[in-house]
Amino acid sequence: MNLRLVSLIMVVVVFAVGCGVMSFLSGGGITLEQAYDSKQVEITQKTIAGTIPHNVTITNNGSKPLMVDKGTILKSKESQDLVIINDKKISPNNNDTVQAYCIEPDQKAVTGDTLIPSGTASSQVKQIIDSSNPSDLQNATQSQLQIWIIVSKGNVDVYSGEAMAVVQNQKIKYYQLQEKLDTAKKNVMSRFNLSSEGIQNISFTVESSNSAITWISDLRQWFKNNLGI
Repeated sequence: MNLRLVSLIMVVVVFAVGCGVMSFLSGGGITLEQAYDSKQVEITQKTIAGTIPHNVTITNNGSKPLMVDKGTILKSKESQDLVIINDKKISPNNNDTVQAYCIEPDQKAVTGDTLIPSGTASSQVKQIIDSSNPSDLQNATQSQLQIWIIVSKGNVDVYSGEAMAVVQNQKIKYYQLQEKLDTAKKNVMSRFNLSSEGIQNISFTVESSNSAITWISDLRQWFKNNLGI
């Protein structure tokens, strides 16, 4: 059999399997960003400033199930930015609540504000999320503070934004929150084997590489170079 033909068949098979796997993993649904881009979803901040974790209502106005992934970042112009901490599958024409940690300690949450999906949290932030217990306020607070340490490069102003709201909401003193932040910083350094300087270089987001688009482009180039099409 012609080697070129065999290569073509193998590429087609791999492509088909890859598409099938992606379809299976998505459960026939669409992602939060896909739904937002096609104007099929509404994402709303529900809880007041100082809440840990926050609640976000997601309404699926589309005709397909909506796959909400843990680690998805939600941004806002008026409210604070958040990172989703649990996976959800939301049926068409339905809504559900997801929980989220704050990733903008100097900005207070605004109830009722609209949020926009924008990228994915880094592996370090996801590890903190995975090991947290959102139903335990003390545990959730420590996880929240560790995320703030990463986001702020170790410098959180306890007298501003969401940090100040946490003090008020939990009825603690500012020095007590600072002590908790110092502990959180030590935990982050120990967990990820970082020095104080190393915290400056840790990221809380994953850079988008558009790998799927790049892969398709490379595949087209392969066809052009090897098959003359």
